[in-house]
Amino acid sequence: MEKREHDQDMEIDRKSSLIAGRTKAMALTYIGSTFCAAAVVIIDSLVAGVSIGPEALAAIAAAGPLLTIGEILHCLLGYGIDKLMIQAIGRGKRKEADRIFGAILIAVAVVYSLVYIFLLVLERPLLELIMTDPTLIDRVIHYTVPLFITAPLFEVLLCIERAFRIDGRAKLFSKRNIVTNIANIIFDILLVSVFNLDVAGLAWASVISTILGYTITISHFFSKKRTVSPDFTVLFSSQELLSYVKKDIRLGSSATLDEVASSLALAAQTAIIGTIGGTGGLAIWAVYKSLRGVSLSVGNGVSASVSVHSGLLYGQKDYSGVRYAVKEGTRLTLLISLGVIVLVLLLATPISILYNIDPDLRALCSQCLRIGCIVFPALSFLTVITSYLPAVNRIAMTNRIVLVQYGLTIIAAGIGSTLGLQGFFVLYVLAGWAAVLVFRIFLKRDRFWFVPEHDPETIVSYSIQLQPDLISAIGADVRKHLDDSRCHANPRSRIALVVEDGLSYIAQHNAGEQVHADVEIKQNENGLLVMITDDGSPYNPLVDCAQETWNEPGALEAAVVLGFASEVGYDRMLELNQLSVTMDVSATE
Repeated sequence: MEKREHDQDMEIDRKSSLIAGRTKAMALTYIGSTFCAAAVVIIDSLVAGVSIGPEALAAIAAAGPLLTIGEILHCLLGYGIDKLMIQAIGRGKRKEADRIFGAILIAVAVVYSLVYIFLLVLERPLLELIMTDPTLIDRVIHYTVPLFITAPLFEVLLCIERAFRIDGRAKLFSKRNIVTNIANIIFDILLVSVFNLDVAGLAWASVISTILGYTITISHFFSKKRTVSPDFTVLFSSQELLSYVKKDIRLGSSATLDEVASSLALAAQTAIIGTIGGTGGLAIWAVYKSLRGVSLSVGNGVSASVSVHSGLLYGQKDYSGVRYAVKEGTRLTLLISLGVIVLVLLLATPISILYNIDPDLRALCSQCLRIGCIVFPALSFLTVITSYLPAVNRIAMTNRIVLVQYGLTIIAAGIGSTLGLQGFFVLYVLAGWAAVLVFRIFLKRDRFWFVPEHDPETIVSYSIQLQPDLISAIGADVRKHLDDSRCHANPRSRIALVVEDGLSYIAQHNAGEQVHADVEIKQNENGLLVMITDDGSPYNPLVDCAQETWNEPGALEAAVVLGFASEVGYDRMLELNQLSVTMDVSATE
């Protein structure tokens, strides 16, 4: 038996094989997924530069601030959907999670439709306020209109996919991105090189390929592994619907602030680079942004895993597991980002040639790429942190970090406008790393990653690979630990038998397989809570346990049938089973 005491290091190790330990595995899958999403930008830029010319690259760069409107709205409304749902599940409120799901989808569909109708009508007047080149304005409109038309549908599908993260199907959604990108390459070549649709072809290629990819996401509705479903009956309870939307907006407020600040910084940077380097400078900026997108895909992929795991663990008050998840995520982010830096340093010149940058500007482009890539680990790290902190309800801290990061970025851009393109990129890099330094100062003041040191309700916890001798040993050890509590002898014995029978059932249900399980016993206001989490096959303890005769006297069955448990719950999330049994101590005395 691998017994765990209450010191911080051992608590972290206890979860390394289950919930928190899966952070890295899921993050690696999501990195591949988000890298594919970033590849869409790269492919569009490559096709634009090679098949159309630098003017198309400039149009894509100029469209950037308009496209961030959708990202801002996603942060405000879609960002918190999986976090709210997973926290509700962590509290044992599965039905509430489904109603949150339905409420957010309704809000997203309504708000996105209204905003993009407004943009379609007023895009040209808005562009004329910030641009003077009519040809560039026309190209930007041709590129953005198809994306605006389909934005509401794609945002609803994206929110559905975020909610489905709870089922832990990272590989399925990675396949979605692979399909999307293969289709995007095919349609880019077809619509631009064959049908000569210019930048509009790039946009329609993205639209068609995204629709094809999301069919994979929709297939999860018909999967036996699906555990969450949107409950649209919340529409008939307006007060409840608005309550969920308000919580969602509050949770997404820091991400929205992040995106708004990022958009302001991007607009300032694009304007300054256009002033410094003209169309050639904007082309270089477009190449750099595509590479930066690849690097940020690392942070986005890790964030997708860290936020959902830390949100679940935070809901369960497993603060050691929360710390383990975010530490593993940030380590992975920094390691992969360093690899991206090495590649850009070695391949900056070939990249400039590949993007068809003007021969007179290739040396300058290579220099800017080599300088700018140094900030990639800092940006990816901050992406993970600003996703993690809202998952543990540290909204104010997230806002501080966002304001520092983009405040420094805008100041650096202003100063860099007087120093040429190389000077601009140098200051941009310094601003990013300065923001990381500020966060480290905040973190040093709170040694526990902004969550409590431990859960005072926890009495005892274990992590084991299921074997018969370890199961009986845990039962004996549970009795020993409860000797020091105020529990009557009868509930002590009953609790130990519930643990043994629960583990025995899981072992029999997964005969011949290696299964790991975590056991936690907590004292709460309702009595003693027994939680058993395992990575085996799905099961239904409330049905299946009554059909077994294992381990007499069948304590789990007795607890359910005879009423010794005031509450029994089961959830399947992140490809793990979680059984919770609240023992009503007063009923056994």
